Amino acid sequence: MNKTQITLKICGWSSLFMGGIFFLNPYFYASIEGANFENIAWLRNLGAALISVNGMGALLASSDPVKEKKLYDIVLLASCLETIALSWSTYSWEFSATVQELIIVPLIMAGLVSVLLLIFRPK
Repeated sequence: MNKTQITLKICGWSSLFMGGIFFLNPYFYASIEGANFENIAWLRNLGAALISVNGMGALLASSDPVKEKKLYDIVLLASCLETIALSWSTYSWEFSATVQELIIVPLIMAGLVSVLLLIFRPK
Protein backbone atom coordinates (compact mmCIF):
# COMPACT_ATOMS: atom_id res chain seq x y z
CA MET A 1 0.00 0.00 0.00
CA ASN A 2 1.45 3.36 -1.03
CA LYS A 3 1.15 6.81 0.61
CA THR A 4 -1.76 7.81 -1.61
CA GLN A 5 -3.75 4.73 -0.61
CA ILE A 6 -2.92 5.21 3.08
CA THR A 7 -4.05 8.85 2.91
CA LEU A 8 -7.31 7.82 1.20
CA LYS A 9 -7.96 5.18 3.84
CA ILE A 10 -7.33 7.68 6.66
CA CYS A 11 -9.68 10.14 4.93
CA GLY A 12 -12.27 7.45 4.31
CA TRP A 13 -12.38 5.84 7.74
CA SER A 14 -12.17 9.11 9.69
CA SER A 15 -14.95 10.56 7.51
CA LEU A 16 -17.14 7.50 8.05
CA PHE A 17 -16.56 7.78 11.80
CA MET A 18 -17.28 11.51 12.15
CA GLY A 19 -19.95 11.46 9.46
CA GLY A 20 -21.67 8.58 11.23
CA ILE A 21 -21.82 10.53 14.48
CA PHE A 22 -23.04 13.69 12.75
CA PHE A 23 -25.64 11.82 10.67
CA LEU A 24 -26.95 9.29 13.18
CA ASN A 25 -26.71 11.29 16.42
CA PRO A 26 -25.92 14.98 15.87
CA TYR A 27 -27.40 15.79 19.28
CA PHE A 28 -24.66 13.72 20.95
CA TYR A 29 -21.89 15.70 19.25
CA ALA A 30 -23.60 19.02 19.89
CA SER A 31 -24.00 18.16 23.56
CA ILE A 32 -20.34 17.20 24.10
CA GLU A 33 -19.14 20.37 22.36
CA GLY A 34 -21.50 22.48 24.44
CA ALA A 35 -23.56 23.71 21.49
CA ASN A 36 -27.27 24.36 21.40
CA PHE A 37 -29.63 22.23 19.31
CA GLU A 38 -31.25 25.09 17.42
CA ASN A 39 -29.76 24.42 13.97
CA ILE A 40 -28.86 20.74 14.21
CA ALA A 41 -29.87 20.02 10.58
CA TRP A 42 -26.59 21.41 9.19
CA LEU A 43 -24.65 18.84 11.24
CA ARG A 44 -26.77 15.93 9.98
CA ASN A 45 -26.33 17.15 6.37
CA LEU A 46 -22.56 17.43 6.82
CA GLY A 47 -22.61 13.88 8.17
CA ALA A 48 -24.31 12.63 5.01
CA ALA A 49 -21.69 14.34 2.83
CA LEU A 50 -18.83 12.97 4.94
CA ILE A 51 -20.21 9.43 4.72
CA SER A 52 -20.92 9.46 1.00
CA VAL A 53 -18.19 11.53 -0.65
CA ASN A 54 -15.29 11.70 1.80
CA GLY A 55 -15.92 8.28 3.37
CA MET A 56 -17.12 5.87 0.71
CA GLY A 57 -15.57 7.88 -2.14
CA ALA A 58 -12.12 7.81 -0.55
CA LEU A 59 -12.33 4.11 0.30
CA LEU A 60 -13.45 3.24 -3.25
CA ALA A 61 -10.69 5.40 -4.76
CA SER A 62 -8.08 3.76 -2.50
CA SER A 63 -8.36 0.46 -4.41
CA ASP A 64 -6.65 2.03 -7.45
CA PRO A 65 -6.08 5.80 -7.11
CA VAL A 66 -4.67 6.17 -10.63
CA LYS A 67 -7.60 4.35 -12.26
CA GLU A 68 -10.06 6.18 -9.96
CA LYS A 69 -8.46 9.62 -10.45
CA LYS A 70 -11.75 11.39 -11.17
CA LEU A 71 -13.26 10.03 -7.96
CA TYR A 72 -10.04 10.95 -6.14
CA ASP A 73 -10.36 14.52 -7.40
CA ILE A 74 -13.98 14.73 -6.15
CA VAL A 75 -12.86 13.51 -2.71
CA LEU A 76 -9.99 16.02 -2.79
CA LEU A 77 -12.29 18.88 -3.79
CA ALA A 78 -14.86 18.01 -1.11
CA SER A 79 -12.17 17.70 1.56
CA CYS A 80 -10.55 21.02 0.65
CA LEU A 81 -13.86 22.91 0.41
CA GLU A 82 -15.09 21.48 3.72
CA THR A 83 -11.78 22.39 5.36
CA ILE A 84 -11.93 25.94 3.98
CA ALA A 85 -15.52 26.30 5.16
CA LEU A 86 -14.66 24.99 8.63
CA SER A 87 -11.63 27.32 8.78
CA TRP A 88 -13.77 30.30 7.83
CA SER A 89 -16.45 29.41 10.37
CA THR A 90 -13.80 28.89 13.04
CA TYR A 91 -12.10 32.20 12.28
CA SER A 92 -15.47 33.98 12.50
CA TRP A 93 -16.56 31.69 15.36
CA GLU A 94 -19.94 30.95 13.86
CA PHE A 95 -20.58 28.18 16.38
CA SER A 96 -22.65 28.01 19.52
CA ALA A 97 -20.13 25.47 20.85
CA THR A 98 -18.32 26.23 24.09
CA VAL A 99 -15.72 23.44 23.92
CA GLN A 100 -13.41 24.97 21.32
CA GLU A 101 -11.14 21.92 21.14
CA LEU A 102 -13.96 19.90 19.56
CA ILE A 103 -14.00 22.38 16.69
CA ILE A 104 -10.28 23.13 16.41
CA VAL A 105 -8.93 19.54 16.61
CA PRO A 106 -11.18 18.28 13.77
CA LEU A 107 -10.18 21.38 11.77
CA ILE A 108 -6.49 20.54 12.19
CA MET A 109 -7.13 16.91 11.24
CA ALA A 110 -9.19 17.92 8.18
CA GLY A 111 -6.48 20.36 7.14
CA LEU A 112 -3.81 17.69 7.45
CA VAL A 113 -5.81 15.18 5.40
CA SER A 114 -6.54 17.80 2.73
CA VAL A 115 -2.85 18.71 2.45
CA LEU A 116 -1.86 15.05 2.24
CA LEU A 117 -4.49 14.44 -0.46
CA LEU A 118 -2.96 17.33 -2.42
CA ILE A 119 0.61 16.13 -1.92
CA PHE A 120 -0.08 12.49 -2.81
CA ARG A 121 -2.52 13.15 -5.68
CA PRO A 122 -1.85 10.65 -8.46
CA LYS A 123 -0.22 12.09 -11.57
